[in-house]
Amino acid sequence: MLKNITKLAFCLGLVNGTFVVCSQQKNNNVLNRNEQYNFLSENELHNLMKKHKNLSILNRKQTEHILSLIRDTNADIVSFRKNADRLIRILMEQALCQIEKKKYVKQSPLGLYEANEVKYDDEEICIVSILRSGNAFLNEGLKVICGASIGQILIQRNEETSMPKYYFEKLPEDINQQQIILVDPMLASGGSASMALQLLLNKGVKQENIIFLTLVSCEQGLNKVFQQFPNIKIITAQVDPILLKDINYLAPGIGDFGDRYFGTIKKNTHPIKV
Repeated sequence: MLKNITKLAFCLGLVNGTFVVCSQQKNNNVLNRNEQYNFLSENELHNLMKKHKNLSILNRKQTEHILSLIRDTNADIVSFRKNADRLIRILMEQALCQIEKKKYVKQSPLGLYEANEVKYDDEEICIVSILRSGNAFLNEGLKVICGASIGQILIQRNEETSMPKYYFEKLPEDINQQQIILVDPMLASGGSASMALQLLLNKGVKQENIIFLTLVSCEQGLNKVFQQFPNIKIITAQVDPILLKDINYLAPGIGDFGDRYFGTIKKNTHPIKV
């Protein structure tokens, strides 16, 4: 009896603040929806950005209210879309901040001033969506960069193996000459993102010309992507503490972003398949 209790305690324990999935529960995909997760501290986020020089994490004070509304399982589709769009708009503006600028003198109504503007015309920027969830970025993305071209890559996860599978891409012919903003709401294991990035490199795109935007990420996914593609830039609104490995979902996470944003599940339906 004591031995069984000890086993159970180990299975449900926390080691160094990281969720431990017990090997005996591995195939059951048991998820405790009442588990309360502690977000990374400011110091931990700072250390993560020191580790990855090309990683930018949005200021928590700027995003925590919006993210709280998005995460809420009771959010209806109107609230979810509205707040997701707000956060996406912030990310798109941050992407422009990281694109090379040019300086010259311009005229204002009251005098001359030094202009500091994005070096590239809108038509020289391509927003590449990892389908289907990445398409949620297009509405706000085209408001910020009205003349951007759109590329799309369809990569879907095999629900049995959790491995990404490539289906097709539609990209501009001159994509190797463009500045790329790759978009996908979630960076979990990093499998889909890595596959999309490798496809772009195969088309002649330079890593230095790629900015990857994601709403929520985790350290495991960031490590994987930066290990393979150290010279891309990643901008994320939040780094979640846990990757539930058996199902490759972030916790506390957002659930299935695509289903919630595009309305293919009903309100209050749990979006995680367990």
